[in-house]
Amino acid sequence: MKKKCMLTLILSVAVMLLGGCGSMSAEDATLYTQSILDASYKGEFKEYIEQTESTEEEAQEIYDASLDVIMAESGFEELGISDELEANYRQLFQDMLQSAKYEVGEAKEEEDDSYTLDVKVCAFTAFEGVTEETEAWLTEQYADATEVPTQEELNEQFLQKMYELMAARLADPSYGEEQIITIHVKPDSEGVWYIPEEDLTAIDGTLFPENMF
Repeated sequence: MKKKCMLTLILSVAVMLLGGCGSMSAEDATLYTQSILDASYKGEFKEYIEQTESTEEEAQEIYDASLDVIMAESGFEELGISDELEANYRQLFQDMLQSAKYEVGEAKEEEDDSYTLDVKVCAFTAFEGVTEETEAWLTEQYADATEVPTQEELNEQFLQKMYELMAARLADPSYGEEQIITIHVKPDSEGVWYIPEEDLTAIDGTLFPENMF
């Protein structure tokens, strides 16, 4: 399973959520940042809609399209697994994103009229080692087998078992130690406020590490 698709999801949503012109107070910057993270990870759009004057339908379409990216890049279609298992994984990925653990601090105004905020984040560690555990299970299942199943059957069994393990861990997720990521909220040349992509990448890479599986 590709970690890259998780980054694609978060960044594609976050960049599209950025907007809003004119002046911004420290409180606005805090709410703005919170709304981007909540919309990107939690699928909570109320504050985002107020911040960007968008509609709930537009926000939901962006979020759903991003989940489509996860599913497409997971390669499930090529593996030939059942529609039911694909649907289960889609819900699993959504639940995983909603479990993101972060806390947005108060914005501080800088000399250039931009703002900085410290975001406390904890890495999601619930899925660590799940691939190895699933491989060991599959090896044990066929240790004394006299017939070899088809590749599609193996794919279905492997991913079904992995799904079961991941779903069980997600019910009571584990996290790493708290880390602090400092991000910036600033206006571009046209006065549109935004958070730099590298700041969003730093948050996402800490919340969901590349080796999370």
